[in-house]
Amino acid sequence: MTEEDREAIKKVVEEAYIKGIHESQDRNKVESGFHQDFSMFVLGENDVEKVNVDEWFNRIAEMIKTNPELWKSKTTYNLRLMDVTRNAAMVKLDVFKGTTHFSTDYMLLYKFREGWKIVSKTFTVP
Repeated sequence: MTEEDREAIKKVVEEAYIKGIHESQDRNKVESGFHQDFSMFVLGENDVEKVNVDEWFNRIAEMIKTNPELWKSKTTYNLRLMDVTRNAAMVKLDVFKGTTHFSTDYMLLYKFREGWKIVSKTFTVP
């Protein structure tokens, strides 16, 4: 893993995910770092639901309605793990809203001609 790749991946996570999803729900920021074929896998009772970015935005809107104060809190994160092999990468991070541990995320990225893009995500909530 080069330092250049590490910094590029960290920037994608910060800009597209933390700022784009958690802080502003800004589609332009999200699209800058998420691949068009991105899928988030959501664990159900005994199944997995595949969610694209548009569906994810709808879920976030509902979460904001349910708990607006939480979503007004400052979002921070702790990047716990990053592993890169050639053009594939994985990051593990803890996301916090204020002092609330919101989720632990596992994200997969690929390096395309235009740079690193998030292609998949799984997560767990505390």
